[in-house]
Amino acid sequence: MRCKLWKDPCPEFQEAEWLFAKSSFVVWLAETDSGEPIGFLEAQTCNRADGCDSDCILYIEGWYVEPEYQHQGVGTALMQAAEAYARGCGWQEIASDALLENEISHRAHKKLGFQEVDRQISYMKKL
Repeated sequence: MRCKLWKDPCPEFQEAEWLFAKSSFVVWLAETDSGEPIGFLEAQTCNRADGCDSDCILYIEGWYVEPEYQHQGVGTALMQAAEAYARGCGWQEIASDALLENEISHRAHKKLGFQEVDRQISYMKKL
């Protein structure tokens, strides 16, 4: 499912054992009654994020639901689990991002109470 969300990830990102080994990294998995994975939410703690005031924030790194299970509450349940985790840790903020063209993600974030705080274009230069 990670490769469906990030269509062109680097090999290390596809093979994310290093990421899953970090103590600041948390994953929630949604499954059907028969155990088939249908969605996930990955997050990690960070000490700064655009629009946030605190220095302990749960940052949503990835949030995906298989298309045939979208609009059925799966994504909402995943986000609610992440929010409950953050509240249980005593944190007051949760942050996320989405690519500019990902309108589905923009609508989902807004539906769940997120506020847009910034838009950016990323640059790089090979040397």
